[in-house]
Amino acid sequence: MTRSHLCLLCLLLSLVNFAASQDDATIMQSLKSTLHLTQDVDWSNPDPCKWPSVQCDGSNRVTRIQLKQKGISGTLPPDLQKLSELIVLELFSNKISGPVPDLSGLTHLQRLNLHDNLFDSTPANLFSGMNSLQEVYLDNNPFASWEIPETIKEATSLKNLSLVNCNLAGSIPDFFSSQTLPSLVSLKLSRNNLQGGLPSSFGASSLQQLYLNGQKLIGSISVLQKMTSLVEVDLQANTFWGPIPDLSGLQSLRLFNVRENQLTGLVPPSFTGLKSLTVVNLTNNCFQGPTPLFDNSVAVDVIANTNSFCLDTAGAPCDPRVEALLSVAESFGYRVKLAKSWKGNDPCGRSWLGITCSGSNDVTVVDLGRQELTGTISPSFAKLTSLETINLSNNQLTGSIPTELTTLPRLRTLDVSNNDIHGDVPKFSASVTVLTTGNVNIGPVSPTGWKSFRNRI
Repeated sequence: MTRSHLCLLCLLLSLVNFAASQDDATIMQSLKSTLHLTQDVDWSNPDPCKWPSVQCDGSNRVTRIQLKQKGISGTLPPDLQKLSELIVLELFSNKISGPVPDLSGLTHLQRLNLHDNLFDSTPANLFSGMNSLQEVYLDNNPFASWEIPETIKEATSLKNLSLVNCNLAGSIPDFFSSQTLPSLVSLKLSRNNLQGGLPSSFGASSLQQLYLNGQKLIGSISVLQKMTSLVEVDLQANTFWGPIPDLSGLQSLRLFNVRENQLTGLVPPSFTGLKSLTVVNLTNNCFQGPTPLFDNSVAVDVIANTNSFCLDTAGAPCDPRVEALLSVAESFGYRVKLAKSWKGNDPCGRSWLGITCSGSNDVTVVDLGRQELTGTISPSFAKLTSLETINLSNNQLTGSIPTELTTLPRLRTLDVSNNDIHGDVPKFSASVTVLTTGNVNIGPVSPTGWKSFRNRI
């Protein structure tokens, strides 16, 4: 390329940059006209690059607009997306209303901060093509009901996404893995109307902060076991159920808040023993077994009588009968219905669902027929040596009948009819009536005496 050609190219580039800067100036004048600026924001200079809270590069292209906490009202112009060199757009804590305009042309934008305004809608293609975007804060805006957009997947540089209290609905999409969003470390979606469960992609993410409190979310929290980068997790005020999974791999976990859910089961030692913990909130659930004992350095919120622990004293062991029944409940997945009824340290001292005792406080009957139980039959029934009747009929139980049940010396009736039990029926004493009708996959009966056989035909 000759020198004259180079000079011509430089001239053309200068003309392009000049035209672009003039376009930026026009757009900034449009922004000025749609906003109702307060007295402390002086945008009277004809050159927007000299306005307070605005920065430009060496070519007079606008790179930053940071009008934060100014009490400004008005709306945003639709051509804001033409500020193609914009890196930071911060307008938080004002009174700006109307729609968030289409920003899909802002391929250099790294920070979008519009929280605490009066915006009422977002564009359908929000985040489209914004592959430089690292931080988004749209909290506390009265948007019309909207869902987390698929176009977030295009923001591949995203680190922090905060959409708190902005009328989100629908479910959490299943694309929050490190493969799709490799830089995402903070996801805050609190106080919205999200439904459904935790997506499996969370388990393949690098999230360090996960805030989902105050939603309509349901289901298991087992995916947390795979989220080994977590430092803070807040799931308060949802309807999660089931036990706390093994969190021993979360060696950086500091804050764990699951208040006001329906979580059940024993609080595992793999969790209470985490050295990184500083704050734990477990109040208003259905946790069972011993009240957990944490290190003195942990601020623990476990208000007495707001769970189903056997005793209020942290670390105190449960009665052996309670331990056995909780082991039985574990095989059923620690159902909420059982957890709400099986409270305290004496299954014979109050009305435990399905439990009958003798005068000597021995558990003689476990009657859990028609309780919509799933899971399997626990061998731990054998620890209740005073049992005379076990009724698990008309549920959805699978697996086989544990051979340990044959050791119960007082057992007279075992009813597992109308489930999905399979395998051979173990050899019980001839004095035991075993009812297995309605289990199409159950195997042949062991030769146990005619009473068991009679009740299968």
